[in-house]
Amino acid sequence: MRRILFEIPLPFLHRSFPVYSYGFMLMVAFFAAITIARWRARKEGIDPNKITDLGIYVVCAGILGARVFYIIQFFDDYRNNLLSIFKVYEGGLVYYGGLFAAIITLFVFVKKHRLSFLNILDIVTPSAALGLGFGRIGCFLNGCCFGKIAPHIPWAIQFPRTMDKTGMVDGSPAFLHQYELGLVHLSDTHALPIHPTQLYSFLSDVALFFILSVFFKYRKRNGEVFLLFGIIYPIIRFCMEALRSDNPLFFNLFTIAQIISISMFVISALLFVISRIKPTRSISKT
Repeated sequence: MRRILFEIPLPFLHRSFPVYSYGFMLMVAFFAAITIARWRARKEGIDPNKITDLGIYVVCAGILGARVFYIIQFFDDYRNNLLSIFKVYEGGLVYYGGLFAAIITLFVFVKKHRLSFLNILDIVTPSAALGLGFGRIGCFLNGCCFGKIAPHIPWAIQFPRTMDKTGMVDGSPAFLHQYELGLVHLSDTHALPIHPTQLYSFLSDVALFFILSVFFKYRKRNGEVFLLFGIIYPIIRFCMEALRSDNPLFFNLFTIAQIISISMFVISALLFVISRIKPTRSISKT
């Protein structure tokens, strides 16, 4: 865990500017995703500059949507400190909220520029999976999205107890969660061993990126790459949620993300099967 990746000294102000690892990895995710999407757009005969413009709009909308979804889900944590809502660099995004906001933004953009919505969606979907993977590294460094206690697996990790400048214990999120449950004491230096769910997600999302990239040339019609994403990613997310310990259960059964995953899987699988059995049509690129 390393919330602050490094600090940039400001000599004239006698201060330093902290670069948070979560925000830094979001930036890495953006540039990696845009680079791949521009390359794929060029192969499809689409101006890559439009993909860059789209990427900026989508990322802004995605972060906003993901943050709003997170705040709604955990509003009690911000009720007494509303300014913390704007501290996105400290973590606190829900991917499905960002996904829905990004799709709406993409739809508006392609309509304005008279592009094929489904083709552009296929072009950016593998990049979204890769960007999501890099984002999970940010989660790992930040300590959020942590897993359940798993003392018997050799690859379990222990997040440290952290303190602020005044000496008060302020983390890690896993440590605080376990402390609230009475599983650790303030005198302990580390939380109990847990599943490294962030790294599980990273590896799964990178694998998903390669699967979607390979499938891209085998699609029968536009939209199938996104539908395949809508089949595989919900499975990944559902399993990760089962191993995570930071999201509340509804009706003592599923988290919000799991409920959305089930719905997204059913709809995507149905549409994917229909798309594959229909007579093949030429794929529109514009």
